[in-house]
Amino acid sequence: MSVREGIVLGIVVIVLVSFPGAPPVIWAEDMDKPTGTEITFDFVIARPLGIVSCALGATIFVATFPFAIATGSAKNTAHALVAEPYNFTFDRGLGEY
Repeated sequence: MSVREGIVLGIVVIVLVSFPGAPPVIWAEDMDKPTGTEITFDFVIARPLGIVSCALGATIFVATFPFAIATGSAKNTAHALVAEPYNFTFDRGLGEY
């Protein structure tokens, strides 16, 4: 097999391997509604991790609060460590990322 045939064969294999995943993406009727798998993943994995991140973020915020006050970045620190994990865990719909 020549180098040219190897390159052509490689391109054909890549196209054939990637094609089976394309139709669901292309022909999806409603991409706005989360699927059952997304909802299950969110409920079983993402939400518990979000609760843990809320607790860790609040703990880290309390530990870093004196430094944040000294540097004038308390609002940004609170948003990053407390508000974002809270919004991810409690304010969005199930299965919506």
